[in-house]
Amino acid sequence: MHAESSPLGAYNLSPQEIYGLFLLGLMHGGLALWVYNDIKLRQRSMFWVVGTFLAPEAFFPFYFWNQRPELTWTCPQCNRQNQAGSRQCGQCNRFYTSEETIERLRGHFEPSDPVVISLVALLVQELIRYMAIWFVEGPDMRPEGLETYVLSAPHFWLVKLITGNVLVWLCLYCITARYRRPIAAVGLRYNGSLRSLGLPLLLAPALALISVSIRQGFQWFNRLIPSDGLTALIQWEQEQLSMGMPEGLGDGSMILLGFVGVVLLPVAEEILFRGIAHIAFAERFGRTKGILISSLFFAVLHGSFRHFTPLPLGGMALFLMGLVLAWLFLRTRSLIPCMLTHSLINLILFVKWFGKG
Repeated sequence: MHAESSPLGAYNLSPQEIYGLFLLGLMHGGLALWVYNDIKLRQRSMFWVVGTFLAPEAFFPFYFWNQRPELTWTCPQCNRQNQAGSRQCGQCNRFYTSEETIERLRGHFEPSDPVVISLVALLVQELIRYMAIWFVEGPDMRPEGLETYVLSAPHFWLVKLITGNVLVWLCLYCITARYRRPIAAVGLRYNGSLRSLGLPLLLAPALALISVSIRQGFQWFNRLIPSDGLTALIQWEQEQLSMGMPEGLGDGSMILLGFVGVVLLPVAEEILFRGIAHIAFAERFGRTKGILISSLFFAVLHGSFRHFTPLPLGGMALFLMGLVLAWLFLRTRSLIPCMLTHSLINLILFVKWFGKG
């Protein structure tokens, strides 16, 4: 009696590819379950659950951001939080005009907000990337090669430039328009301390060294005690990191790289991961869990923003980096030191990446 071959084996999938498919299914299922738990409270259609499982980048953001957030206003006399629509304070019974209550309306971030922003940014990035491939290849482009297609350096960084701007706009829209909070509420302010500006000069080289050392440490361990599984994992991570990344830089690309990789993306990601995600998770689950969840969120998305496939080895360094940046944010109450640290880390790693030849 012959053993039947597995469906996955028929496609000659490697363990790493199976790992990626498993995580992709886990992400789709987790987001669908999130929507399912929410629709039980709101008594909405199961259509949203099925749609989220099949296409989370479209259905999950539309489901949550199609709902109006719960806004409250604070009474200036007794500091009581009152629901939107009410003109009388529930504690001191003082009446206010509609204009006064609307001016004071504020909301609190939901854990779904950073996920929505990430999914929309991912969708925009893929659409812009496919448009760039079509622009380069024309009608002759083959759909089966889109996932591994390597754009030239100017086009690659142009896609990142558009995506980064979209990410910043989505974050600012969430903060100021959706929840009517000032940008200072997420730490977009300078507290005037020179120490907070000096910390990035110490933290960035240390974190960059740790990031490089983790991967090199696994390579050294693999040479010392050879393992086919670890070798395959290291090679797969290197392929994932270099997937779509141009090898060389021209004069124009260097300018784009400097602005996008060292300025725009660190600013956008810190607003998202520390300014919105950390605050949302901390307000819902508490300070410690907020740090851990936002750091894990940073490691998963930042590790492979295109595919949402966290890299096991590099993810350790990213998780540690997320913890340090969250600590820095809590210590300084400002995103400026976090942005500077993130920018310096990117600068160091970019110099290493493009200077390796």
